[in-house]
Amino acid sequence: MNRPILLQKKHLINPIEQALERIEKIRQRKMNNVDSIILEGLFVLGVASFENSINDTLRIVLTNIPDKLDIKSEHISKEHLIDGNPLRQAIESKVQNVSYKNLPDILKYFTKTTGINENIVTEDELNSLTEIKASRNLLLHNNLIVNSFYTDTAGSNKREPQGMERRLVIDQDYLFESLVTMRTILQNFKTQLLEKYADYTKIRAIKKLFEYIFQTPIMNFDHEFDVDTDRDVIGAIKTETSRRAGLSSSERLYFDMWIAHTHSNGFEFNRGHFFGIGDRDKLAYFIKNIDLLKS
Repeated sequence: MNRPILLQKKHLINPIEQALERIEKIRQRKMNNVDSIILEGLFVLGVASFENSINDTLRIVLTNIPDKLDIKSEHISKEHLIDGNPLRQAIESKVQNVSYKNLPDILKYFTKTTGINENIVTEDELNSLTEIKASRNLLLHNNLIVNSFYTDTAGSNKREPQGMERRLVIDQDYLFESLVTMRTILQNFKTQLLEKYADYTKIRAIKKLFEYIFQTPIMNFDHEFDVDTDRDVIGAIKTETSRRAGLSSSERLYFDMWIAHTHSNGFEFNRGHFFGIGDRDKLAYFIKNIDLLKS
């Protein structure tokens, strides 16, 4: 049996929610500032928050559903192959490589990997976002003085410089418009991700883990536990319908560990006929994901 997908929608949208929260805080602070240095700093923070939310969302998806990685794996050094975590390194390399692509390719990979509508970003939004990123790069690398790199990358929304210095301005109006663009795109991402992964609840993840750990026909999650779907948590233990008495000694160890984390039921490891753990990989996987069971 393949390892289950334990992805939860609340974790998936967390990077986007954090970015939206930071963008709102930036919006509030920009209203009380006219200092160009502060406005420019807030602008850079806003763009970084937007970009990081995309990268972190990709990391979550690829970590939980590694089959979404390209057939051709990313380059992994010998050091990481021997002593590190090759999958994690492959995911990190992929995310970093994507982040350096042009904006349409980044959005294409993001929508394809997450499975949301590939046309979710409108042409107007893409044009605005393209110019926003070009202005951010110009601010960091050329003090907002327009050069050929900006004119070549800003797209159809490129701005005209002011004064003899040919310098762009990050004022309150421009910052506000930029924040609105990024906020709108992120909110649309969040909405579609919640729709696409509507069934990816904590209860679903826990049930999938249960089915993987107890690969025996006598064990059924619904016979063992009540669930509170409204709160998305495990409820009481069902003692009347439980089949735990039919478990082997190693499976009973798994079950005791399980309820110790879900219901704080202590147990003593004292089995008179314990024959050992047959599947050590399963035990290691269970321990790795055991925090999922905490309410």
